[in-house]
Amino acid sequence: MSKNNALFGILLMVLGSAVLASKDGIVKTLLDQVGPIQILWIQFAGTFVLMALFSMPKHGLKVFRPNSPVRQFVRGALNVGAVSAFFLALKFIPLADATAMLLFAPVVVTVLSPFFLGEKIGPSRITAAVVGFCGVLVILRPGFSGDLTGYYFGLTSGFLLGFYFIANRRLAGSQHFLLDITHNAMMGVLALTPFLWFLWEPVPALAHVKLVFIVVLGIIGQGFLISSFTFAPAAVISPYAYTMLIFAALIGYLVFDTIPDAVSWLGIVLIVGSGLYIAHRERRFTKNHS
Repeated sequence: MSKNNALFGILLMVLGSAVLASKDGIVKTLLDQVGPIQILWIQFAGTFVLMALFSMPKHGLKVFRPNSPVRQFVRGALNVGAVSAFFLALKFIPLADATAMLLFAPVVVTVLSPFFLGEKIGPSRITAAVVGFCGVLVILRPGFSGDLTGYYFGLTSGFLLGFYFIANRRLAGSQHFLLDITHNAMMGVLALTPFLWFLWEPVPALAHVKLVFIVVLGIIGQGFLISSFTFAPAAVISPYAYTMLIFAALIGYLVFDTIPDAVSWLGIVLIVGSGLYIAHRERRFTKNHS
């Protein structure tokens, strides 16, 4: 792995985090009109249709025939579970809080990557990941605030997202990244469709434009995220998902008029600092072994 590749992978993760945080802000404004599972199905279905149309001229019927279909379905199901739990959390707690709980994922990756990915990590990276999660706890404060149901859903989303990151790394490079996005959406549709019979409700006309933006931003964000794992180990890339918290805080201020206080900013500093430290250690390792 070259230094340039690692930095480019980090950049893709940061860009993906910004785009997905923007999408999540739109989702939060819709949750009083459309159910979270329904929004997610529309997002996946729209993504699959658009990406299939875009990919077919080059890849033909491969858009319907993923490599390693069982692994692809598992990855899609993990993504569905993580995003569904996150959307449910947004119904109960602020965007920044839900995003902070989602950011348990890099800790899961850091701890489990030696077992699932065969990647070597030292005590410094583990310590940095723990410090980052402590930053999340600082933001939430002991006892939390708001409805605890939202935090339970948030923790579930973070746990599942960590396994989704690991699945991304396991499948990285197995096929063209456009097919990755297409198949990820297709598996999401397959996993969610059985639930629509019980959950589908009419969508208000005023929600249609927002749903289009959700689909488009979801495609762009997932494209950046999935692609990022092809350039460096998961333990290096995934901590930069922490930057999503900064973007969520900014969106919360601009859209929902919520401003992080001094304690929250302390947590953000811990989170970002842990990611930067991991990146610094990786750059030193790359330099010493080049």
